[in-house]
Amino acid sequence: MGILSDLLGSLTSGLIPDELKNLYTDPLPQITPPDATFQPFTVTGSTGGVTAGPTGTQYNLSPEQLAMQKQLFGGASGFFTNAMQDTAGRETDIYERIRAAQRPEEQRQRLDLEERLFAQGRGGVTTSQFGGTPEQLTMAKAQAEAQNTAMLGAMQQAQAEQQQQATLGGQFLQQSYAPQAALLSAMSPALNVASMADVARRQQAEFDFEAQLGNIQGLVGQRTGLANLYGGIYGSVLGGIGGLLTGADKDGKPWWWPS
Repeated sequence: MGILSDLLGSLTSGLIPDELKNLYTDPLPQITPPDATFQPFTVTGSTGGVTAGPTGTQYNLSPEQLAMQKQLFGGASGFFTNAMQDTAGRETDIYERIRAAQRPEEQRQRLDLEERLFAQGRGGVTTSQFGGTPEQLTMAKAQAEAQNTAMLGAMQQAQAEQQQQATLGGQFLQQSYAPQAALLSAMSPALNVASMADVARRQQAEFDFEAQLGNIQGLVGQRTGLANLYGGIYGSVLGGIGGLLTGADKDGKPWWWPS
């Protein structure tokens, strides 16, 4: 029986084709993952460009716009610095300018009054109450009021200038963001286009994945069908060979057994 088994094994091994073996031994194709990651895109315009990527958005102003932005930032800083300074020095400057304009007229009025008093024979007259004539007292009061008015005006002007500096600083600061705002405005319609392209790319990746999966499933079905076909054919052939080799005569001996 050992000889019979070896003979049967040799026959069956030689009868099984490589195609049938390969159906069970060849590896299936690997699915290539489709690229569905976010793809960066750039929007360019007259003020520069915007690059949107998976890690964030980068704004790149043109050299001219960047220089303008730095200038506006510098102007805003200067205005805010001036607005934060103490107004006392500025008040003094304004007061001195006002008084410089008032002093010539006050001096002229003082000389005119002295001339009138001398003409009236009252030059050098003093009183125990205020040290001069009533006219001189009236003039002194008027000049003192003018000085107070000048001081109040200087304070108001200094405060107005401080407020103006703050307002101009705010305007410069707001304008410094205008180039970047223009980039954002240009990017808004581009986002819709990029979104549509991204959706289309993801859908295409999904279709590619489904196609690869369908191809593998079809290949598996094809191999299964061929295996069943080969199995049926060669199973019958091998069964016939086995029956032929194990057939016996009327005495129960195999037909190929020596007499």
